[in-house]
Amino acid sequence: MEEALYQVVITGKALAPFSRGQAVMAFAQLFSISPEEAEARFRQAPCAVRGRLSHELALKYHRVMRRQGIACRLDLDEEQPECLLYPRLGEAR
Repeated sequence: MEEALYQVVITGKALAPFSRGQAVMAFAQLFSISPEEAEARFRQAPCAVRGRLSHELALKYHRVMRRQGIACRLDLDEEQPECLLYPRLGEAR
């Protein structure tokens, strides 16, 4: 049986006690993009920022982003969010 693959999807919101601006800035820093590009991705949310990850690696991304105040969720990779970022962050490098 094949291992299920997951994607990390941002919701475009911040987690308390962080402001949305702080979450956007943290997202920009985590993925080495400009604050303007990060803001645009938050406006497009929900968007997959990483996909085709093992459950363990997806959980790692999920934990790191949540610690920075970025609201996100894990979906099975076959489920399509309303927005899919191409190239997916992390694969663009």
